[in-house]
Order: sequence, then structure tokens, then C-alpha cells
Amino acid sequence: MPTQAIEEYLESIYKLNLRGGRVIAARLAEDLGVSAPTVTEMLRRLRKAGLVVTEPDKEIVLTDSGREAAEVLIRRHRLSERLLTDILGMPWSQAHEEACKFEHVISPAVEARLAQVLDYPSTCPHGNPIPGMGEEGDVLVRLSDTPVGSRAVLKCVEAEDEELLVYVEGLGLTPGAEIDVLGYAPLEGPVETMVGGVRVSVGLAAAERLLVRVTEPADNGDRVDEPTEG
Repeated sequence: MPTQAIEEYLESIYKLNLRGGRVIAARLAEDLGVSAPTVTEMLRRLRKAGLVVTEPDKEIVLTDSGREAAEVLIRRHRLSERLLTDILGMPWSQAHEEACKFEHVISPAVEARLAQVLDYPSTCPHGNPIPGMGEEGDVLVRLSDTPVGSRAVLKCVEAEDEELLVYVEGLGLTPGAEIDVLGYAPLEGPVETMVGGVRVSVGLAAAERLLVRVTEPADNGDRVDEPTEG
């Protein structure tokens, strides 16, 4: 059975892969907040255990057993988040950190009972799919890449740190929110949107972590930056 440290690495590799781009040691070190030598040593252990392989171009890829172990951990984490928010009434912005304490100690029997009590949810409170629970196969794009003139529905908040969750919740950006994309301020400025009839400026760093499903495409299908005033 993987140790807690190994599980953290597998989870990080799995999530980084979903975000797109190649997973390499430097990206993994940044995501986990550890040094390069620490990552190198752990990757050696993961390869020896048959959980990852390193491609000739240095990309880190989960093996079938590595992916399975990562999905078990993520499923237990996201079920724990549902327990904390749906049953215990904890704010969604705090659920992620608390669930991190549960995910490593939940047994298969407890996991099965959790899923049953929660009526087999397909996503966590932040909208991220729960592996193996019948998640939807929607085509999602980042709010930061959504063309001006589009209407979309927010499906999930990709990053789950408390500061980001408090920020987007304050803007009314929770899963299910309908968003009209009005424009993009220049020089990496905010995304201008309408959320529930209210004009909302969404910081670019946050918009990059908001995944939406476009429900009404823009006529031109292109992203357009707002002109500067003056």
C-alpha cells in the first residue's frame, strides 16, 4: 500500500496531467513546494514501485497502477469534501484542507459507505469530477480562454486553495453560475463578465482556474481584448 508521501506525489502528477502540458520534475517540485533533489529521490522510488515511468523527454507518466492509486486517493478526498459541506455544513472554502486530513486513512469499506450516504455524487463541492462516480464528459475551457460574446456555465474551480475559493465565491462564481463574457482588459488585466445580471471583473489568475462549458458560442468565435480608454 502506498505511503502518504507517495500518495501525495501520485495525486499531484494526476492533477497536473489534467491541467494540461507535460509533467516534468520541475513542475512537480513547484506544485508540491519541495526541492528538486527531493523530487528526484521520490521519482526513483515511484519508478521502482512501478507507479510511474519517465519518458526520454523527461515527461513523468503514471502507469496503470499509479493512476489507479491516484484515483482512489482523489475519490476519497472529494467524497470527504462532500461529507464536510453537505452533511456537516462546513464552508466550501475550508473543505479542501480538512479533507486532506481524511483522504489517507479512509478504508474501502468507509469509502463505500460514504458514497452511499452521499447518494453517489459525481463531483466535489468545487465541481471537480470524482473518479469512478459517473462524472460528466463535458468539453470544458478555461474562463480566461473563452471568446468574448460567449455565454457559459461554470462547471468547476480547478484549484482548491481557500483564498481563491473565498474570492470566487464573493463574485458569485460557484458551480452552476451562468457567465456572459464581455471582454478582456489589456496587459493581463481582468476578464469582464456578467454573472447573475451583475457586472463582475475576474482577475486573470482566478479566471485561469475556472473551467466552464460554453452554452452559447460567440458569433465570431474569437477572444477579443477590450480597448484601452483615452
